[in-house]
Amino acid sequence: MSRLTNKIALITGGSSGIGLATARLLMSEGAKVAIVGRDRDRLDDAAATLATASDADVLTISEDASTVDGIEAIIEKVQLRHGRIDILFANAGMSDCPEVMDTDEAFFNKIIDTNVKSVFFLFIKAFPWMAEQASVIFTGSVAHGKGRPGDPLYSATKAAVRSLGRTLAK
Repeated sequence: MSRLTNKIALITGGSSGIGLATARLLMSEGAKVAIVGRDRDRLDDAAATLATASDADVLTISEDASTVDGIEAIIEKVQLRHGRIDILFANAGMSDCPEVMDTDEAFFNKIIDTNVKSVFFLFIKAFPWMAEQASVIFTGSVAHGKGRPGDPLYSATKAAVRSLGRTLAK
């Protein structure tokens, strides 16, 4: 028996990159996964990729995790399907930033909402549905400590995520 058999994993940003690789890994250990992304076509492609790697059923949720309404919809869909969350992986994020001097308020809000607000509210809204002994994982970056030249907002958001993780763990 695999060590994650019958565990329920919720992964935001699950249609590509780290999120998709994590979904594949968790499924290989027996977990049932719900992957979240904004782009329905990319989610469907990701689910097809995961299905060929395993016989497991994948819940795909096309919602915007950078909004509280989107997060509430995500949690409701997972709760209706599985009733609990054993692994919460807050992975949705963005890193493509304009030049510092070209950054406007709209982009500032978008990266803060995507990289920080989504992590905080995903945790808050998922908490009542988390199983005893559940795991919580936040995707960070080495940029949290050393910065990233020309990209202070990305580094600042990853520092905020690191701080949230440490503070919520206490």
